[in-house]
Amino acid sequence: MRMPALLVGVILLVVGGLIAAGVFKFQTTDKVVDMGPIEITKTDTKKPPLNLGWILMGAGALAVVVGAASKK
Repeated sequence: MRMPALLVGVILLVVGGLIAAGVFKFQTTDKVVDMGPIEITKTDTKKPPLNLGWILMGAGALAVVVGAASKK
């Protein structure tokens, strides 16, 4: 139980840190107008909420502490 908790904790810490730093971005495309052969689309670049990064970092830190404190 020790190694999986440490591994999951480290992964959560890294992903949470990247989200909190604003590294992850994704694009959404919406169709605005579709009149016959004319089609107008809108592309937005969005980021996940920064709070999600902090929550993942907290859960990762908790998992690392639990993994480090547990015995085989």
